[in-house]
Amino acid sequence: MTDLPLAHLGETLYRSGYTEPRLRQFWGAATSEALLRNNAAPAIHHCTRVLNDESSTAADRAMATAALLFHFHRTIPVTEVRALLGESFDTAAEAGLITVDDDEVTAPFALTPYELPVGVPRGFRPGDENLYLVADHGTLTTPDVLDGEFVLGLGGAGRTLVSITPREHVGVAADIGTGCGIQALLLARHGDRVIATDISHRALRLAELSAGLNGVTTIEFRHGSLLEPLSEPVDLLVSNPPFVITPRSTDTTFEYRDGGMTGDRLVRELFTQIPENLTPGGRSVCLGNWEAASGKDDGPETWVDDEDTSVFVIEREALDPIAYAETWIRDGGIPRASTAWNEAASAWIDDFATRGVDEIVFGYVLMSRSDNDVPTIESADSAGSQDTSSLAGGPSGEGVFKTRVRVTSAPANNPHGLAEFLTTIIAIRSWLAAAGPEEIAETAFTRSPDLVEHRHFVPGAPEPTSITLEQGIGFGQVFDLDTALAGFVSVADGTLTLRQTAGALAQLLEVDPTALEDQLVAQVRALCAAGALLPDSGSVEASTTRTTVE
Repeated sequence: MTDLPLAHLGETLYRSGYTEPRLRQFWGAATSEALLRNNAAPAIHHCTRVLNDESSTAADRAMATAALLFHFHRTIPVTEVRALLGESFDTAAEAGLITVDDDEVTAPFALTPYELPVGVPRGFRPGDENLYLVADHGTLTTPDVLDGEFVLGLGGAGRTLVSITPREHVGVAADIGTGCGIQALLLARHGDRVIATDISHRALRLAELSAGLNGVTTIEFRHGSLLEPLSEPVDLLVSNPPFVITPRSTDTTFEYRDGGMTGDRLVRELFTQIPENLTPGGRSVCLGNWEAASGKDDGPETWVDDEDTSVFVIEREALDPIAYAETWIRDGGIPRASTAWNEAASAWIDDFATRGVDEIVFGYVLMSRSDNDVPTIESADSAGSQDTSSLAGGPSGEGVFKTRVRVTSAPANNPHGLAEFLTTIIAIRSWLAAAGPEEIAETAFTRSPDLVEHRHFVPGAPEPTSITLEQGIGFGQVFDLDTALAGFVSVADGTLTLRQTAGALAQLLEVDPTALEDQLVAQVRALCAAGALLPDSGSVEASTTRTTVE
């Protein structure tokens, strides 16, 4: 059943202008940038000045009231809150979203707007480009060390998972470790049914409030640790688990970020159990941290031994133990240079030293169970990336692979969303897995229209000292080209096969055509795996590829 009063409250907040775009316009770009740096002071100052100015418009007063009350945890006169919420005032009080004390109102939870990014389905009803999320007030508004049962709102990792989750229609989807419920709410946009799990009763309660505010009725909330509450396989599984590696000697366990296990054991257990919880053709998209120790070069792709499941790991960041400790001690609200800070830093450093950890990696882990009718992800050496597929012992079955690449460049402009780009890469890599040198040589390729070539010359020199190719979509990778590969890319318009182009280039460069063809097959395979070249092949759905890159 729809919680109509709560949904009406969400509509009331939307009509008041309490949305991310309107707030940015309300207090300006500089204040918005300060908020990104976790500095709320300028926004609080602006809102307070608006409320103290008797000439402020009713619309501005409503924006200031909503932001101060729900976003910045400030006490507001009851008259201002009633003017903002109208007939939804009592609904907010009954739901525990506001607390009334005589003529003053406070909000025990943060209730913040979120503007949906490109790629997430919308258009179901007016205002559905916006979501409201209920969570605990965090370090933006309090100087205190966070409580161990803290329920996190939408942070950087959550936004990343939103951006890389595929949005095709599915029957049953699951959000593991739902927290404030953001992933489950978005899965409900393209899933017939959604299962959201969490070990925290508080998190489930706040996620249910978020669902009610947004009028979402297709989510089933289940209490339990990670995958335990799942009783049936799902078509799409996403998880931003509590992956932060925390020494077990510390007094506090933050449920929202730390699963209470040593090292990266939690994500190891989660990733190894995912395949049995996917339907044939089912997919999963997860975030995680894992440790890299001296003398070892493995990752999550080696943890999953299911013969029918492909694993594609994209490493996005690596921190040394000291930098990692600084990041998460600060995240917990512990003041720098305090006794607690120094003790926590020592505990973190000693913990990593016991396992010989050199760096802690953050990345994406994408899995796909085999299905004869569903293309699977496949590996290939990717230009500009570290490819470690050989470490996994090669494919364990037809079309199944386990590989890891490191791509640390910032995402470029993805007008259809980063998830669409990754879907295209997956399809291309699947084709490459089955394509031998002869098939690649007989295939015509088209360069992606987002590419920019840079030629670097020493002043006065007739030939460039280097040639690079830069992507305008995906992760904005840069690839080094030699003269032959640059020539191939320049004429790759889908009219000539690789073999035909190699023959023409061999004559022009006065080199052996067979040797040049072999060289180009390897180089083109790498650029193709990164999405810089697109194969004109019946094995790859051309419509999907072109929609993504154009």
